Amino acid sequence: MSNFNTSIPKLSFGITLGITLSLSGCQNLPKQPHLPESQALSKRLNDLYKQDERATTDLETATTEQTSDQPDLAATISEQNSIHPDLSGYHPIITGANAFAARSILTSMATRSIDMQYYIWHNDQAGQLMLKDLWEAAERGVIVRLLIDDFNSNAGLDQQLLRFSRHPNIAVRIINPLMHRKFQALNFVTGLPRINRRMHNKSMIFDKQITIIGGRNIGDEYLSNDQNSQFADLDVLLIGKVVADIDNSFASYWSAPISFDIETIVTADDNVTSDFLAGLDKLDRDEKNNTRSSLSVYRSAVEDSSIDTDLLNKRVPFRWTQMQFLSDDVGKLTKSVPTDTNLVSQLRTLLGNPSKKLTIISSYFVPTTDGVDTLVQLAESGVDIKILTNSFDATDVTAVHSGYSQWRPKLLRSGIKIYELKSTASEEKRENKLWRARSQSSTSLHAKTFAVDDYQVFIGSYNVDPRSANINTEMGVIINDDELARQLHEALDEDLLTQAYEVKLNADNKLEWHTIEEDQKIVYTSEPRLDMSDYIWLKIMSWLPIDWLL
Repeated sequence: MSNFNTSIPKLSFGITLGITLSLSGCQNLPKQPHLPESQALSKRLNDLYKQDERATTDLETATTEQTSDQPDLAATISEQNSIHPDLSGYHPIITGANAFAARSILTSMATRSIDMQYYIWHNDQAGQLMLKDLWEAAERGVIVRLLIDDFNSNAGLDQQLLRFSRHPNIAVRIINPLMHRKFQALNFVTGLPRINRRMHNKSMIFDKQITIIGGRNIGDEYLSNDQNSQFADLDVLLIGKVVADIDNSFASYWSAPISFDIETIVTADDNVTSDFLAGLDKLDRDEKNNTRSSLSVYRSAVEDSSIDTDLLNKRVPFRWTQMQFLSDDVGKLTKSVPTDTNLVSQLRTLLGNPSKKLTIISSYFVPTTDGVDTLVQLAESGVDIKILTNSFDATDVTAVHSGYSQWRPKLLRSGIKIYELKSTASEEKRENKLWRARSQSSTSLHAKTFAVDDYQVFIGSYNVDPRSANINTEMGVIINDDELARQLHEALDEDLLTQAYEVKLNADNKLEWHTIEEDQKIVYTSEPRLDMSDYIWLKIMSWLPIDWLL
């Protein structure tokens, strides 16, 4: 009996090992990541810009199909750049509606090229509307290149992007792809630790002249049009000197050997239409029950926006200042570059230690032991530190809350102020508030920004957590502007308590959550909307050595 019993686990282990090794053998990526067609498209784009070195002032050769009434976006921006040759201009994009409108309208204004890289691109109404806008730009002769991380892919999106890439002016690449497309769970068996490293960058560059970067992905919940949940976020519109650095960063990711043309990893489904426009199934839905159509929200956002005429008439209130663009080297995804090249190291070098104020807004805040010690030392030396992150009820990643919540008492004892966004936060017209979210069933903070002292502000994709620092690639800009820094510092005060909780320690060294509800000050002595099962689960996760993954 004993021999029989022990042989079963050995046999099972052998079979499991054999299957795993067999699957691992199937994990090889295609040998040729860049097909001749997409290489030719990029060469055509490079040649186009080389033909006219005066691209910022003369667009006569910008595209063979440009019409006479096409807005001269690059020429208009070039005029502003010439006034500030050594500076960059920025304009914050606060609401999801404006974020969608800006991307849609700039896509319609582009005359030469649109380059994009995103961590998430959902196959929902926002995602399909953006693809339709880009398709129409390609029809005008604009060259469109889209680089997407693969961690949130699915079969429907695969087919959508494959159809999209068939346009002769469009190329789509997937960075660090998952090889098992239909049974994606297998990737965690055969592809770790490679697939744990993701491209979290988010940018959109139009005619190499103007760009949008920040925290937003492309999807309904990121653009404030999801009926169940949405994210409060922050983007920034940029022109001037910094755009060239962002463009160069995109080029390095696009040409990387781990960025694969979608045709090399996705096979067309014979049961799915090959017609791109016909495949946009989310754009023909009618809302029932007399509710406002979700699509009409996006259309109204575009109709209500004046960014096109404001840009052409130089009415966008850009603030011009010195900026530094920061980005992880794409080699971080393959662990082929030194860690001192990471964005977090660049931040330490450029920002140094704050001497007066530090305000952090981070959707995922996992400070770790070393980070907490640093923050405590700064606070005890007299630096005024304020932090805004998600409450338990607002976060979309419970494990992250376990990596943050355990540090609250130590941070608070040092004098650091902590605010936690409520899931019921609503968009209110408050001056100097850099984050806002439309009121629906659930709101989650997704912005990634912080202000140092009286003049430096970072805006980008970088969260204050180990994953952003050590595993994923990130990007952002440091904006040197005392007015923006002041607004960010002032955004976290008592006026925030209708939208958030301020976490405090009482006389017994216990946590309290102070807020305002229905014009009344309320104090919770236990964590709001956290039941016993949640508490136990968070406690268990806080004991696990998983902070480095968060």
